[in-house]
Amino acid sequence: MWKRLLALVVLVSLTWGIWWLFLRSTERQILAAQETFLAALEDRDWETVRSMLASDFAGPGGLTADAAMPELQRALEGFVTLDIEAREPSVKAARDIGVSTQIIRVTGLGSPLAIMARDKANQLQTPWLLHWRKTGGWPWEWQLTQAFNEGL
Repeated sequence: MWKRLLALVVLVSLTWGIWWLFLRSTERQILAAQETFLAALEDRDWETVRSMLASDFAGPGGLTADAAMPELQRALEGFVTLDIEAREPSVKAARDIGVSTQIIRVTGLGSPLAIMARDKANQLQTPWLLHWRKTGGWPWEWQLTQAFNEGL
């Protein structure tokens, strides 16, 4: 009896693992990558943030990936507490590319510069457009190629 139960648990785990690794929709993969990116920003995990920016990244005001990193660090390092929330996310995707649209809200406390950045971000009424590109065979290998908001 225990052998059958163990076999069933192993079978269910393998099925779930295969689904998670290879059969999740592109939209779900992009949303997962986006959650990872926002969590890395919240944690000020600059290594993860940089690894998720494509070498041809284009940000607001023509920022490149290399130029965006010091700007992000300057804007977010002053926070003592930080929470970044994506509201109303929607994704349109093809096989290896996709665009997510969402309103981003920031809460947190910190230096006057951090509070100014938080208030500026929260004043935006237009959604962010984040363009993603898959860079490998694994479902977590997505990079951000463009970030755009009409309100900036």
